[in-house]
Amino acid sequence: MNESAVNNTTGENANVGIQAGAVHNSTVYQVLPDSPPSRKYQVGVRFLENGAPTRARGLIEEAIAHGHDGGEVRFHWVLAMLSKRSYRDLAPEERAALGRVSGRVHTYAADDWRRALKAICDLLDCLSDSGGDPGLALKELQNLPALQRDKIIRHLDLVLTGGMKDSLWVQTRQAAEENRLGRDRLKRVWAYFEPDPAGARARHPEGSRATPGDRLCAVAWSVLFTLAAGYMGWSVLTHAGLVPDLAYLVALAAGVIAARSGMEWHYRVGRLRDKDLEYIETRRNSRAPEGGFANRVDHAFEYYFTKYAPDRRAAWLAETAGIRGTLRDEVAEIYREERVSADKVRWLIRHLVRDVRRRWLAGRLLEHRAYYKVTATTKARFLASSAALAAAAVSVAVATVQEAPLPGAAAVAAAVVGARFAAPLWLLVFGERRRVVEDEAEYSLTLAEREEEHARWKAKLETTRPSEMEMEEWLNCDKTLILDRALRHYRLAWRDILAYALLQTPAKGCKRAQLQSGPWRYSKYEIRIYLVTHDGVREVTTELDFEKAETMGQERDNFRFESVSSVHVSESDDHSYTLNLTLMNGPAKEILVTGPNAQEPDAGESPGEQSQVNLDAAGFGHTLRILEGIAAEGKMWIGRAQPPSASDDPFAKAEVGSG
Repeated sequence: MNESAVNNTTGENANVGIQAGAVHNSTVYQVLPDSPPSRKYQVGVRFLENGAPTRARGLIEEAIAHGHDGGEVRFHWVLAMLSKRSYRDLAPEERAALGRVSGRVHTYAADDWRRALKAICDLLDCLSDSGGDPGLALKELQNLPALQRDKIIRHLDLVLTGGMKDSLWVQTRQAAEENRLGRDRLKRVWAYFEPDPAGARARHPEGSRATPGDRLCAVAWSVLFTLAAGYMGWSVLTHAGLVPDLAYLVALAAGVIAARSGMEWHYRVGRLRDKDLEYIETRRNSRAPEGGFANRVDHAFEYYFTKYAPDRRAAWLAETAGIRGTLRDEVAEIYREERVSADKVRWLIRHLVRDVRRRWLAGRLLEHRAYYKVTATTKARFLASSAALAAAAVSVAVATVQEAPLPGAAAVAAAVVGARFAAPLWLLVFGERRRVVEDEAEYSLTLAEREEEHARWKAKLETTRPSEMEMEEWLNCDKTLILDRALRHYRLAWRDILAYALLQTPAKGCKRAQLQSGPWRYSKYEIRIYLVTHDGVREVTTELDFEKAETMGQERDNFRFESVSSVHVSESDDHSYTLNLTLMNGPAKEILVTGPNAQEPDAGESPGEQSQVNLDAAGFGHTLRILEGIAAEGKMWIGRAQPPSASDDPFAKAEVGSG
C-alpha cells in the first residue's frame, strides 16, 4: 500500500523540538515582480548554490523566457534540473528538455561554460538509451576547470552513481575533509543562528508629577504670603524702631538661604530614596507566565547574572538582586510587543549585566548614594538660617501686632497659612522640574551607551556571520563524510549501490535561522541515509551538531524491500512536514522533515513556495520517491530504478580517478 497523499494534521501535543528561530533581513533572495531577467537569473543561481534547486529552476526558466540565455545560463539550468534528483526522478518532458539542450550546445559561445555543459550532456548520454563512452565522459569532466567541475560533481551527486561515483569519490571525500572546518567555521557558525538585534531602547523618564493645578495653588498661596509679608514689612519699617527693622531684613535674607538649602536637602533625600528603591530587592507575588516574553527575559537575566558572576558569587547575587529586578522590568516593559522576541534583546541584557558587574567590582554599584548625599554644609546652612528666620520672624510679628493689633494679627496669620501651603507645593514643582532635567540627561546618556553597544554587536554579527554559500558548503562536507562512514561500515563500494537518498531534518532542541525567503538552517541535524542494494535497504541515522562540526551516535536499520508497508506525508497548518514510514515488522517511523514557517511570505511568494524551498534543502523529494517506489513495488522497483545498461556497470570500467 502506498499512501503518498499529503494530509493536514496538527496534534495537540505537537513538539518539533526547536528552541528558537531567527529570520535575517536580506536581499540575497529578493526578486521583485519588475526585476530584470539578469536579476532573476542571479537569484536563481543563489538558490541553487544554497540548496533549493526547484526554486532556482523556476527563476532561471523565467530569465530564459525573457531572453537571458547563454552557455552559462543553460549550464546552471541543467544543474538546477538535476540537483538533488536522480536520472530516474526526471519526468519524460524533463528528459526531452535536457535532450534539446544537448542538441543546441554548439550554438553557445565557445568558453568553459559550454565545455562544462557539453560534459554534462555526455554524462547523461551514458544514462540514456543513446548510450555513450563513459571513459571519455569522465575524462572530459576531470579536465574541466575547478569551478565548473566542482559544481557538476556536487549537483549531480545523485546522477553520478555506481562505478562513475567510485571514480570520483576519493577526491570528493578528500575535499570534504579539507573544507569542513575552513574559513574559521567553529568561530563563526554561532553568529548565523543569532537573531538580528532589536534596536536600542531605554525607558523614557516619567514626566513631571507636578500638575498645573499644583502650580496654580502654589502661586495663589505665595501671593497671599507675599501680601501679608509686605504689609508686615511696611508696618515695621514705617512705625517700629531699629530692632524690628533689622529683624525684618534678617528674616528676608535668612528666608532666602533657608529656602534654597531646604529645597536642596529635600530634593536629595527624595532622589536618594527613589534611587535606593531600584537597588532594593522587591519580591514579586508571582512569576511571569511560562513561555511568555517577560518570562524569557527573566530567564535571560538569571542566566547572564550567573554566567558573569565574579568570584564571590553568593554576595554578587544577593547584592544585585534589586537592580536585577529593576533592569528586568525595564527590558520587559520597553520591548513588550508582538514582533520582538526575547532572543532579540539578549544583547542588551548581556550589556546591562556586564555594566552592573563592572560597577560592582569597582565598588560603584551604589554610587548614587555618594552623589545624592546631603552635605554637612547644606545641613548647617539650613539649620542656621532656619533658626535665624524663626527668631527674626517672631520679632517682626510681635512688632506688627503691637502697631496694629487686628490688621497685624490678620497679616501674621495670612503669612503663616500662605507659607504653610506654598512651601510644599514649591518643593514639588521645583523638585520635579529638576528631576525631569536630570532624568532626561540620564536617559540620553543611557540610550547613547546602548546604541553604541547595539552598533558594536550588530557589526560583530555582520562580520562574523557566515554566508549562505559557506553554510551550504560546510553542510555538504559534513554529509559527505557521514555518507562515507556509512559506506565504510557496510563495506560497500558505490558500484554496489543501486540508489541512495540523504534526508537532513532538524534534531530535537536545535536552533534555526534563515535569510528572508531562504531555506531554514539548523544548529543540529538528524542525517538519514538510505542505501539501496540488491539485498535491501540500509538506513543510517546520525545526529550532526553543526555548530561544533561533530556527529553524535548512530542508529542503523536494515530492512528488505517487502518490509515497507506504507509511506505518507503529513502537512500541518503551519506548513511543517512529517514523513511517516511504516514497516511490516515494526512501529511507524515519524520523521519531522521541516519545521513550521515563522515569517510572512514576500510579495508574490506563497507559503507553499517557501515550504518547497525547505523541502528541497532537506532532500525530501528524492527520498520520498525512493521510499514510495519501494513501498509500492518492492524488489521489482530495482529493475526500473536502474538506468539502461546499468547492469553492465560501464562506469566501473572507466580508468579515470581512483575509488
